Amino acid sequence: MFQKATKQQSKLRLALSGPSGAGKTYSALNIAQHLGKTIALLDTEHGSASKYADRFDFDVCNLTDFHPAKYIDLIKAADKAEYEVIIIDSLSHAWFSELELAGKGFEGWKNVRPLERALIDAMLSSRAHVIATMRTKTEWVMEEYTSKQGKSCVAPKKVGTAPIQASGIEYELDVAGELNLEHILTISKSRCPALSGTTHLNPGEELAEALLAWLTDGAPLPESPQNKCERVKVAREAVGLETEVVKALMQQHYSRTTPGQLSSEQVDALVEMIASSQNGEH
Repeated sequence: MFQKATKQQSKLRLALSGPSGAGKTYSALNIAQHLGKTIALLDTEHGSASKYADRFDFDVCNLTDFHPAKYIDLIKAADKAEYEVIIIDSLSHAWFSELELAGKGFEGWKNVRPLERALIDAMLSSRAHVIATMRTKTEWVMEEYTSKQGKSCVAPKKVGTAPIQASGIEYELDVAGELNLEHILTISKSRCPALSGTTHLNPGEELAEALLAWLTDGAPLPESPQNKCERVKVAREAVGLETEVVKALMQQHYSRTTPGQLSSEQVDALVEMIASSQNGEH
């Protein structure tokens, strides 16, 4: 049934697109360092992110296989390791892999679309802030400018156009912006009203703080089923209790078979029961 809508706290889903040289990797790291203390970066750019290791503190995994399933596995691994921020640099390589898998026929896309959806779902369901960079198609345009002598001149300029990615994927995320070669980020799509249409030179701390203020404004996030299961697992292993014994406790007290089906309060009580079982109190 319907119920009153309430704004909940959430994690960031940010897309940064731009041409080569716009500073996507640097900007992603500069924003990420103000979102959380631990950063995991998926690098598809031949180790280029590590060039910033003297400026930022982060862990990196260099991908050589760009199959969407590899991205999904690494996102899940980063979640399991409890990284606070995940940077995917870049998401465009997954799209290149999808194009290769699909080939030219419709039948190929029937198999690829579920992979594409699974990757998006992995990003959206992550417990970390997620920043995804995307390359853009580039083209040269003739730009007018005024010289120091006051003359009107024309010169070629490289600009980024559409992201090299599945059409509309940026709209799955909370905020999307385009970086130009002057390192100016223009927010083109935002669920955060205060950021819509804004521009940011060398985006970093100021943008991160605005995003955090928006993300933390609302009701606390409900505990994820994965976290409930992990809490029970830690408690069980601490006292050396068999899995079947814990299942029996859940069935007896809550008529449930997995911790993910319990409320956070029930998990608290179950953890206490597991701890007391060491003394034979349950």
